[in-house]
Amino acid sequence: MQQREQLITERTHDLVNANHQLLDSESRLHSIIEYSPVGIFYYDITSTLLTVNKHLEEILATDRDVLIGFNMLENVIDQQMLEAIKQSLAGNVGQYHGKYTSVNGNHTVFLHAEFVPIYSEQGTVSGGVGMFEDITAKEDASARLTKLSRAVECSPNAVIITSADGDIEYTNPKFSLLTGYADEEVIGKKPTLFHLEPENSAVYRQIWKTIRSGKEWRGELQNRTKDGELYWAQHYIAPVTDSEGKITHYVGIQEDVTAAKEISKKLSYQASHDELTGLINRHEFERRLNRVVATAKKDGSQHALCFLDLDQFKIINDTCGHIAGDELLRQLGGILSDYLRKRDTLARLGGDEFAILMEHCDYEHATRTANAVRRLVEQFQFLWEEHIFSIGVSIGVTEINQKTASSTEALIHADSACYAAKDLGRNRVHHYRHNDEQLAKREGEFRWVNKIKQALAENSFLLYVQPIISLADTDHGRIYEVLLRLQGENGEVISPGSFLPAAERYNLSGHIDRWVIDHTFLWLKNHLQQLDELDHLAINLSGCSLGDDALLGHIIKQIQVYNLPSHKIKFEITETAAIANLRDAQVFIKTLSEYGCLFALDDFGSGLSSFAYLKNLPVDSLKIDGMFVRDILDDAIDEAMVKSINEIGHVMGMKTIAEFVESDAIKDRLQEMGVDYVQGYAIGEPRPMETVSLS
Repeated sequence: MQQREQLITERTHDLVNANHQLLDSESRLHSIIEYSPVGIFYYDITSTLLTVNKHLEEILATDRDVLIGFNMLENVIDQQMLEAIKQSLAGNVGQYHGKYTSVNGNHTVFLHAEFVPIYSEQGTVSGGVGMFEDITAKEDASARLTKLSRAVECSPNAVIITSADGDIEYTNPKFSLLTGYADEEVIGKKPTLFHLEPENSAVYRQIWKTIRSGKEWRGELQNRTKDGELYWAQHYIAPVTDSEGKITHYVGIQEDVTAAKEISKKLSYQASHDELTGLINRHEFERRLNRVVATAKKDGSQHALCFLDLDQFKIINDTCGHIAGDELLRQLGGILSDYLRKRDTLARLGGDEFAILMEHCDYEHATRTANAVRRLVEQFQFLWEEHIFSIGVSIGVTEINQKTASSTEALIHADSACYAAKDLGRNRVHHYRHNDEQLAKREGEFRWVNKIKQALAENSFLLYVQPIISLADTDHGRIYEVLLRLQGENGEVISPGSFLPAAERYNLSGHIDRWVIDHTFLWLKNHLQQLDELDHLAINLSGCSLGDDALLGHIIKQIQVYNLPSHKIKFEITETAAIANLRDAQVFIKTLSEYGCLFALDDFGSGLSSFAYLKNLPVDSLKIDGMFVRDILDDAIDEAMVKSINEIGHVMGMKTIAEFVESDAIKDRLQEMGVDYVQGYAIGEPRPMETVSLS
């Protein structure tokens, strides 16, 4: 009996120990399942979830209370997952791989799932265990890698990847197109295959030093294709490191910039050379002149500057046309270039004006060169359509030394000497000297140049207006011509006859025109509500403005920005300026006329070919030159001229305006002739524009 009790006690103890071990085992298994890096769940034969772990809650973003009791066959929509569940309940392992959206549609993940059947003791399927692995991050990384690979393959730039030792491991298709090398021809080889310079050259030593230190390198290199052609590429080279920071590869990107460099080179050439002759242009010439003047100041070296203006060039232009004139300038530029020293600079400054900058040249050599150039031009015979023409050249020479204040001064001195040569009879060389009587007049003009520049900078110009009235219609809207004045240092008002000749000679007329246009347009803008009484304002333009595309665009833009009534704006162009710039005048007039602006031909009758050119200039009105108008009561020829101009203008559908009407008697005689409008001191004197009142 005692032995039996002992056996029972031992058996009970063993069972208790076994139960404890089983509980420990179940606890460990539960912990393993609960904190597994994959989602784990059990389901019965009906596909109802019985147990789920923590990670499944996280993957599906759903609480376990909601998940337990969830019937998959009844609620899962995804057909591929449903098929995998059914496979497990049929005794097979079901698998699912892809994007999965939760039943409520609120959560989407990439899943890799397996559904494994569980068998009962009788060998029948009693349910299953499912495992969900969230592979969203892996899929995203794979997609990014695919896109990156595709981007590299389709890149418009050549891409190469090398080992840390510089052996090529990969090239993209663009590399083959750029260099002509196929993959198999470069894989395992060094990039020196297409380098122009040797690997041990200074530039490549610097490149390797930079990238081996872990830094990126950027720069332009010239390379050679398989066929031996040279090309320029913008290179970007960067090291690739592993997790420990060790360089494992290098990535190189090449952007072909050959075409861009060619364009840049061409643009640089165009920016510094005259398009017609191929000579240095004014901008580049002035840059070089600045450098030479600075050098002379620094080291006391001697240099010389020549200013050349062709004589009788206008005759060829007028006789044979601008094409012939252009060809003459091209040929003459070539002849002078061949004669001068290589270190001398020959430039076309514009029109028929040239300049020669002779560096490290004394007075005697400059004189010999200038006289030789004059003889070359004099001996030059220009053949055009069986006609032979000869021209001359007036040359002004000035020294550049330590006393030369600036490049502007040097140009003014040479230009002044050139015009003195013209005044003395043309086709000669004249040297600039201080106290030269021939240059005294020019010195006065130079002072006006500075005053004009100061007036432009300080807005010290003044706008005046003079009325123009209709002889036929007393109720005609008001018309004014806008006139320019300059305010002197002591407040005096200076007439344009004092300063405009200097402005025209020294290329300041265009700046003045823009100033007048801007301030007239501003006046119109400020009086937009009172313009009903105004018929129009007439603004004078110089000849140089007719070929200024920038000014043309500026006028159009200002009209649009200020919303100005363009039919109240008239531009007056002198007959001589229009004829001298005929093609430019036609384009200028046509363009602004299409915007509604009006045009008048000023000082008509002063030219030698007035009527011949008139039909080529689509203007609205003619202003009869005042030199004919003022004496029509006493001079029969002047009266006949005014009458003829008036009749021709009317035949061509143009209105006529007589200026310099200084008495009522002249006004009455013009009215008898049928002249449309009159202007002059008998009609109204000029007055400041701000005093005009429009109501």
